[in-house]
Amino acid sequence: MKPKITVIAPVYNVEEYLEKSVSSILEQTLKDIEVILVDDGSSDASGAIIGDFAAKDNRVIGLHQVNAGAAAARNTGIKRAQGKYLYFLDPDDWLEKTMLQKMYDFAEEHQLQLTITGFVNEYYEKEKAFSVKNVMSKRIFATQNDFRLHAHEYLNNTFLAVPWNKLYKTSYLKNHHLEFPQVKWDDLHFNMEVIRNIERVGVLDIAEYHFFRSRPGSETTKVFNEKLFANRIQQFKHILAVYDDWKISDNVILMYVYNYYALRMIQLTQEIADNNMHISKKKSYVKKILSDPLTQSAFKKGKSNKGLIGVFMIPYRLRMVTTVLAIGKVISFVKAHFSVLFYRARIHVQKSKE
Repeated sequence: MKPKITVIAPVYNVEEYLEKSVSSILEQTLKDIEVILVDDGSSDASGAIIGDFAAKDNRVIGLHQVNAGAAAARNTGIKRAQGKYLYFLDPDDWLEKTMLQKMYDFAEEHQLQLTITGFVNEYYEKEKAFSVKNVMSKRIFATQNDFRLHAHEYLNNTFLAVPWNKLYKTSYLKNHHLEFPQVKWDDLHFNMEVIRNIERVGVLDIAEYHFFRSRPGSETTKVFNEKLFANRIQQFKHILAVYDDWKISDNVILMYVYNYYALRMIQLTQEIADNNMHISKKKSYVKKILSDPLTQSAFKKGKSNKGLIGVFMIPYRLRMVTTVLAIGKVISFVKAHFSVLFYRARIHVQKSKE
């Protein structure tokens, strides 16, 4: 008899966190599961830890492959999965004991192809640990059109982007030949393809997944990745392509969609402002970003050009490079010195509606 859920985890050099993460799966109140741990060429003890789990619990399947990235590891797991539903775990996070049972019961009760839940962001900043819960109201989208008209509400708050807050109907993924692509931010690309033809979606109002946003010993890099801007363009064009496929023309919906990109451009310019590169190079990067037609469309059409927050966005729309860099510095200062306030305020902004 097939298990109710297959849990798939791509594992790469996470020996410090792997035992707690996998144990949180094996200790779930839902026992009828299989757990596929894909060692993606780890150079630490992760592979050995996987072997120990597989030897102790016959629900665990340990697979080993040459390093190819998380997307490839997840795809390896999908091919081997036997469960009615698929759940993707990040192996440095953990679940509360009742999460999978609640998701499974909810999916079965409403015959869902996709189940989405809330989560808890775990931070460790300036030698202080704190948590920020992110949860949405319970909701059932029983038709394809119903979900399409509301998908934007889950776009800008991480709900749609990641795989670890979702339960996927295995037959739906396999019938549509869905796999994680080999691109930057493959999670969102994958989920956009999942929802492209989805019909029955449910949102469950629990937050029992604990996601490490930052942890003790981690350091924020200040080396700017020059490919980030091109990757963001690629990502957003994919989002727009799905909405175009859906034939969504409602200006209010598109306002939220474009706002997603506008906020990513603010984040990108903030990272540039906080970088140690020469000021002339910073200005050159920011000028390129602000002059791009997609960026200008986002700041003109996005939700961020409304109300009081619209005043804050004026320098971005007017391509005021020096002012944008100054704003980036202010954001970095608040993030560094008032971390709890910053992250809680960001959740509020992401979930707020006009």
